[in-house]
Amino acid sequence: MITQKNIPSDGFTLQGQVIDVVAGKITPALIRVENGRIAAIEPTLARGGPYILPGFIDAHVHIESSLLTPVGFARLAVVHGTVATVSDPHEIGNVLGTDGVRYMIENGGRYLSKFYFGAPSCVPATSLRPQEPKLTRLRWISCCRCRK
Repeated sequence: MITQKNIPSDGFTLQGQVIDVVAGKITPALIRVENGRIAAIEPTLARGGPYILPGFIDAHVHIESSLLTPVGFARLAVVHGTVATVSDPHEIGNVLGTDGVRYMIENGGRYLSKFYFGAPSCVPATSLRPQEPKLTRLRWISCCRCRK
């Protein structure tokens, strides 16, 4: 099995059963990887080998609800096939404001999984607590600039 820890540094090939989730087919194929990207998928007649399928993208998640950092969340999610998230950081935004959102973005950049953060949907959570940090459009743009 090829994992993030044992990926060859140069090009390599994988042979297995490619799962096409769009067409609903499983096809024996040889996958050629070059420079960290799939260069070709060539159907073969050989049966057997591992099942190869695309990673999942969690389209809406609040990572902070897991009580984990983005890196901690990714380490657990990737073993279940999740390789990317679209995250709403409103919980950390309500508690720590821009600094908390910036932390989530920076921490998420330290792992091979992909994290996409949207603008927090409800900061502050209520108008009854005016002392809570407010993420204005200008502060959100400023916060996003920390992503390299």
